[in-house]
Amino acid sequence: MNVLGAGVIVALIYILVPIFVLYFIIKFALKNAIKELKNEGIL
Repeated sequence: MNVLGAGVIVALIYILVPIFVLYFIIKFALKNAIKELKNEGIL
């Protein structure tokens, strides 16, 4: 049971960490893109 529990935790880390990283990269990119568009007068 202990080994299974550790495996589940490791699997969750392997799934959740890339999701969080992608989320922050996309959020940063969108914020930058919106700022650029405002500077160019498109938005």
